[in-house]
Amino acid sequence: MASKQEPTEIETVEKPSPALTNPAISRCAEAWDQAYNEQMDEDEDEYDAAEKAGEAYRAALPPLTSRDNCRDFIACVAHGILLGAIPESSAGKLLYAAQVALGAVSAEEKSRESAGYAVYANLSETETAHVKKFIPKRSKIA
Repeated sequence: MASKQEPTEIETVEKPSPALTNPAISRCAEAWDQAYNEQMDEDEDEYDAAEKAGEAYRAALPPLTSRDNCRDFIACVAHGILLGAIPESSAGKLLYAAQVALGAVSAEEKSRESAGYAVYANLSETETAHVKKFIPKRSKIA
């Protein structure tokens, strides 16, 4: 039977953490803080409050739907491990999920790119330039 890792409290520091400049990490840390404070206000003990705060932190993780989100997810997991919001026992599974999702996103991007080239294969240079006018530019979605 695996032993439970005791969650730790996020301590307020005078200097802001450089990690909190990442909006995804900041969102996860805010979720942790809010849940912890709410539980402590309800007279929960620190262990239970930290446990529920860890759940809130994990619920705030970015969805694994884009390359940027995968990177933010990995950063949040790493930050959560350091804080104790993510138990080491589940950290490997979360990071593996991010790795698989990142591979899927990369494969999808390559597939889209190769499909785009196939469209132009039988067109003249003038026709290709004309078609490209109607294809939207790629935009980053966070």
